[in-house]
Amino acid sequence: MAKVSVIVCVYNDESYIGACIESLLRQTYPKDQYEIIVVDDGSTDGTAQIVNQIVRSYSIVAYIYQENKGPSRARNRGIEMATGEFVAFIDSDCEAVPDWLERLIGCFAEGVASVGGMQFGHPQDNEFAKKVDAFLRAVGIIGDYVKPHRELREVSHNASCNSSYRASLIREVGGFRDGLFPGEDVDLDRRLRDRGYKILFTPHAVVYHHRPDNRQKWHRMLLRYGQSSADNLILHGPFRLIQIIPILLPIMVIMFSLFTVISPLLTTLSTVLITAGVIFWVKVRSSLSIKDTIVFSTETILIFCKGFWWRMFHKIGKPVV
Repeated sequence: MAKVSVIVCVYNDESYIGACIESLLRQTYPKDQYEIIVVDDGSTDGTAQIVNQIVRSYSIVAYIYQENKGPSRARNRGIEMATGEFVAFIDSDCEAVPDWLERLIGCFAEGVASVGGMQFGHPQDNEFAKKVDAFLRAVGIIGDYVKPHRELREVSHNASCNSSYRASLIREVGGFRDGLFPGEDVDLDRRLRDRGYKILFTPHAVVYHHRPDNRQKWHRMLLRYGQSSADNLILHGPFRLIQIIPILLPIMVIMFSLFTVISPLLTTLSTVLITAGVIFWVKVRSSLSIKDTIVFSTETILIFCKGFWWRMFHKIGKPVV
């Protein structure tokens, strides 16, 4: 079997990094055919002590510390140190099932540059985080973060919390774009596809991912992903469904404002029907209550669009990174 370098980038994640590494040590993949490289991006909590304790017990685990430079620089540092034919990425707040690595690498074929897998919310998450996970699953076909697919298929992008690449190809395109976060994984996959390589998704390579456990963290995530969507639009032009939403929203507001003058009743009815349709669509695809469906849908649209347009106004005509 081919050798794999599993790269875990971490920053101030003492709560979860130990469980992440332990899940990697339990992989069914032959122990002499994979290594675990932990890149600490300048943590100031107890992360270093936890990882170094594991390093002393397991020779396949390596620890690298760097000053805080961001996830792209940290992942690229891991790629530099990797000795495997393939590199796999998992976030420090994720835990992989035992056959995760085996499932990922087993899907590679000629012309395939990357394979990603399924992510579920962690079963030990609090109630708010479980609601976040339910919402992300419901809108997966639009957000493209949590995939709804149930079979191996070609996709445009896989989240870096559960992905793998041919090491030679990720180096060929220059790795992750330095300074870009989040959205650095979207950008990388786009550059690989532009060169004619395939990106595959398999639902059988599973990680459990801790979701934002309070509304402040959830809003911060939405804002950042709105900004990253704008970054990738500026870099590559429109190529994702999620990029259309913040563009359509102000157009729809203007149109409804104009129609209100012409026909207030028809406009009101149309607004109610569209809103009800969105809420119904999310509700039937999730276990959320009506109230939570309305709240999560509303704040997602508004905060995501806020991040998108803030970035667009500040970056037009300027370098993205």
